[in-house]
Amino acid sequence: MFLTDPALRRIAADTNDVLPEHLWRHDTATPEPLGDLARILHKTALDFTDSTTNLDEALARVGMLAKAARQALAARADLHIAGYHQTLADTLVARERHTVLGTALVTCYRAWRNHRPISDGDERYLLLRRCDPTHGVATLQRTDPHTWQVTPDAEAATAFNIPYPDRVVGEVTDTEHGWTPTAYIARPHQTPLATVYPLPACGDLTSACRSLLRWWHLRHSDTWRNRTPNQLDPAELAHLTS
Repeated sequence: MFLTDPALRRIAADTNDVLPEHLWRHDTATPEPLGDLARILHKTALDFTDSTTNLDEALARVGMLAKAARQALAARADLHIAGYHQTLADTLVARERHTVLGTALVTCYRAWRNHRPISDGDERYLLLRRCDPTHGVATLQRTDPHTWQVTPDAEAATAFNIPYPDRVVGEVTDTEHGWTPTAYIARPHQTPLATVYPLPACGDLTSACRSLLRWWHLRHSDTWRNRTPNQLDPAELAHLTS
């Protein structure tokens, strides 16, 4: 899974920026104002990660208490659990701290980003649904000025129910008709393994990447029936390109 770090995941959810690591740490030794922003951001990111762990543990304790409460209620139709009020209070405090740190994290990140442009180069990362990390990340590798190969991470493969995590599933090309996806599965040295499937053009880059994953989901489902993209019905085509 690509976005395993809580700080990077929160930043992606709020800004749609997908970072491979804490890129700001490279600026923490800079004496200029950029360095001040990077140091504040780095400290806030560490605090946010600790807060995520603490809140998760607090919620786990609430879950255990809730389970015990249900068992007691079923057994005696009554509810007496030691520490119930304190556990709930501690969880609410942890949640409030986490909320404050989350807001501070995104604010610090935006301030740092305003002074630190990030160039995509020949590789970029894309949330497959805007500001929604639960649908995973696609890594895009440039093969020519207008074409990117697409590799979904494990979370994306699970979300779209395809058997190809961390593997090239095709490419998308910027054309005069929009972003055109071409589905294929590649070997590590990028040679297509089998049939290549040209798919309908999409309105933007993200939907073109989603189209590749949706095609492979259909291709491995019971409804495929050995069809090509040209043989899909209008509803299937609309879903493919949405």
